[in-house]
Amino acid sequence: MRAAIRKVIALDFGRRQQLLPAGTPTAELHGLALLVTRDNLSLQWAPRWLQHTGLEIRIAGTAKEALEMAGAEAPRLVLADASLVLDDGASLLTTLRSHHGDELTIFALCNSNADVALATESNATDIMRRPYDWDLISRRAIRAIRAEEMHVRLRDAQEHMDRMESTVMAVERERAKAVGLDALTQLPNGERLRSLLQRAIGTPEHSTGDVGVLVIGLDRFRVVNEAVGRQNANGLIRMFAERLRACLADREVIGGADGGAITAVAARLGGVRFAMMMSNARTEEIVRVREAIQEQLEQPFEIAGQSIYLTASVGAAIFPRDNSTADGLIQCAETAMREAQDSGAGFEFFTRPTDSSSLRLLALDRMLREAIHNGDLELAYQPITAADSGAVVGAEALLRWHHAEEGTISPADFVPVAEKTGLMREIGDFVIAEACAQLREWLDAGVPPIRMAVNLSLCQLLRGDVIAVIEQALEANDLRPEWLEIELSERGVLNQRPEVVAEIRRLKTLGVRISIDDFGTGQAAISYLKDLPVDVIKIDRSYVSGAANSDRSRAIASGMVALARRLEATVIAEGVETPEQLDMLRSWGSHECQGFLFSPAVPAADFLAKFG
Repeated sequence: MRAAIRKVIALDFGRRQQLLPAGTPTAELHGLALLVTRDNLSLQWAPRWLQHTGLEIRIAGTAKEALEMAGAEAPRLVLADASLVLDDGASLLTTLRSHHGDELTIFALCNSNADVALATESNATDIMRRPYDWDLISRRAIRAIRAEEMHVRLRDAQEHMDRMESTVMAVERERAKAVGLDALTQLPNGERLRSLLQRAIGTPEHSTGDVGVLVIGLDRFRVVNEAVGRQNANGLIRMFAERLRACLADREVIGGADGGAITAVAARLGGVRFAMMMSNARTEEIVRVREAIQEQLEQPFEIAGQSIYLTASVGAAIFPRDNSTADGLIQCAETAMREAQDSGAGFEFFTRPTDSSSLRLLALDRMLREAIHNGDLELAYQPITAADSGAVVGAEALLRWHHAEEGTISPADFVPVAEKTGLMREIGDFVIAEACAQLREWLDAGVPPIRMAVNLSLCQLLRGDVIAVIEQALEANDLRPEWLEIELSERGVLNQRPEVVAEIRRLKTLGVRISIDDFGTGQAAISYLKDLPVDVIKIDRSYVSGAANSDRSRAIASGMVALARRLEATVIAEGVETPEQLDMLRSWGSHECQGFLFSPAVPAADFLAKFG
């Protein structure tokens, strides 16, 4: 009975399909429609209705033929039985969507609920249930294709607008740079500020007057950046710049009734560092400006539907008391700003060091800035060798500084200075880029792939963009991530701060290797190992050298090796200087070694000549 009913319905539907109107196509569509079906009525009536839309019709007999025709002829529309599968059992609809993307219009012809479910999973454009009304299907095809045409036009228009916007922004940046403005905030940039400051302190009227410089650094802005996104973070920076302008426009802030006219300029030094320059600046005027900045920050910044509160640390320096040059004044104010950040006070005047050690640190800071500017910092490379064979399996990049007057300056002396003054970020970027470029040069020279180990400081981890720096260095030199080994000092980096642990985990997602340096010298040697994705553990040299003379040191060092092996981490012993130490480490199961027994750190050319 059911079969008879279905037959009657089919015959009736077939008679209705014969009511196809004559004449010209109902739509001016162009292109190809591909029909893939085993339904006889569909094969009879679908081409007639679809041709009436203006489309050219192709019929495929099998799923394999349909896939080949779709690849060769780029149809505008595919109408296919949802149940069709390829020889490997894969759904035709799913494969078409995977190969041709969302721009291909796919109509699924469904004969059951199972077909509907499969069509939905394959992301078909539209779903048709049997019996098929080809009049309706052809109308829906017209709408779907026109909608796709509109989508493509809108996408092309958006891409064109993006290119135009990019061009305009590039032109604006060049224009702003040419006139000494920061492109994001339209404040004077750092170079313009230095020029104005040098002019101010070089004029006769200021030979005995005071000129004040304030450096303002927004606190914890990396957290804000992550919370609201880069575009909104840039909006916050622009808003803060406007509030600095508001401070300058307020005559109660920039007054000068008692001390003559006061001129003031705000500038952006870069990132989230700003500066203000004031003429006729006395202590009370500087304090008043700082209080005005604080009042501006007490009001929330409204962006992306959120109320964001910002805090800032401010450092101040005064000409001629603190320094007599524009660069020197800005540097003194930056030093005071960092002191304000470290102490949590929020505001500090520059205080000149009085003891010899502090004066030495100040001199090192000055010389280090000159060394960075002149390109005097270099890398040397110490080989890492396999303990059993002695083959070179890696190299550690080590920073070296030879000063023209003071000779070689130890990293133990200048690295702490760089970390305290903020220079370690720039130096760290140089080390990553230079080490990766050197590894690529060795590989191009025929050296078998080895690991390049690079030390990472805490300030690099905390600044938030070290992952992008590493990604860029790997991509620029076509290096596999596992060839780069990031060394984290147990003493200086691993302090179990949540943001540090999170950043290390993000580093690991790049595919680079994570190495714990100086293992056994920190305060939390064991506790963080369960939380961090550690690939390499480097036993500190103090345990290696002490093991030969002390049963206690020997027990601790051998235990460290055993622990690392149980964690399935590569064990590297540092400071190996004698064959006896090497034999001892081999007996414990150390995988790799590093030390003067094999080679000290040498220039890149010597490394290639000796180990290439």
